[in-house]
Amino acid sequence: MFYEYVKGNQQMNLQMNRQLSAFKDDLRVKEDLSGIIPSLTDLNSWFETWYRFGEKRELNGDYDLACVYFSLAQFYLKKNDENKKDTVHRYLNNFYLSYKGLEYESYEVPYDNSFLPAIKIEMNPNATKTLLVISGFDSFMEEILAVIGLFKGTDYNIILFDGPGQGRALIDNDLKFTPYFENPVSALLDYFGLDEVDAMGVSWGGYFVVRAAAYEKRIKRVVCFDFFYDGLNVFLNGIEKNLKERIIQLLHQGNSEEVNKLVNDVIGDNLDAQFKFNKGYENTGENIPYDLLKNVANHNIRGLGELVTQDVLLLAGKEDQYVPFEDLILEQNELINTRSLVTKIFTKETGGEQHCQAGRYDLAINEIRLFLGEPGLL
Repeated sequence: MFYEYVKGNQQMNLQMNRQLSAFKDDLRVKEDLSGIIPSLTDLNSWFETWYRFGEKRELNGDYDLACVYFSLAQFYLKKNDENKKDTVHRYLNNFYLSYKGLEYESYEVPYDNSFLPAIKIEMNPNATKTLLVISGFDSFMEEILAVIGLFKGTDYNIILFDGPGQGRALIDNDLKFTPYFENPVSALLDYFGLDEVDAMGVSWGGYFVVRAAAYEKRIKRVVCFDFFYDGLNVFLNGIEKNLKERIIQLLHQGNSEEVNKLVNDVIGDNLDAQFKFNKGYENTGENIPYDLLKNVANHNIRGLGELVTQDVLLLAGKEDQYVPFEDLILEQNELINTRSLVTKIFTKETGGEQHCQAGRYDLAINEIRLFLGEPGLL
């Protein structure tokens, strides 16, 4: 179930559902939320409140909650905020202090004169297959490690990693977002000596995994959790249609000044837009709306789909607040040479209608397991 924690604030509610999904019935969280929710009025209070409660839980030895609270605290911080790096590392430190899940090994995969942090989980010592998991726009591989136990009982071992523009690859190694995700994926496969994998992209990773599969044929099956067609459409999602079309026209014309003016007017007090642009500046290293939109416009499947020859699963939430649902048909029409193409749409009636099925991850993982030829969860 998707909870409305902060009345009328879809952006904050999504992040809280995403982070608190494993703690819905936890009495400690219910107690904390009674003090947290009334304080969440803007981005400053968001940071201050979650950070304060993170410190409280850390001092109490409740590292699992401290991890979640520090993760939420850092979420909206701008790239030049003096609190950013410290808060991220407090999130990560508390994650590893609290993690009691599957055994894993950590690696540093050489890439672009630096390295990509990676984790390999042996879910099954007799597994014959590998699932490579690709993160998205704002996630850390640790966030995925926390729920990867949902793949227990399958014939897969799993590799997670922070790619360019993600997690510690970004915040510690300053590796910036790239649309050419076949390059880090190939580096991972070479490093681990893998001739064949299945790959799952989460959120923006739904683009990365399709891009990687188009050029890296060691990938045999592709899971888009969820589908992701066009980065520009995502950034301009929710903007009035005529204004969106005008911004795109000005981008094509190279009119930086007018694009910056229009976009800055749109961002205003729009929390969703503020998040996307501030995080986009951090991920890419760009500093103005025009340059950022030109950058993310390169993250699209248009003209790429015919190169994808693998089996593909597209998941889609009907009420996805980031990825326009109407883009689904565009992606389906691009994927004309797949060996097979399966689409699963989640609605309010089925549950899982939000971005990446926030609040009902089990529904998504059930479909993914079935697609991979494994027993379902449900």
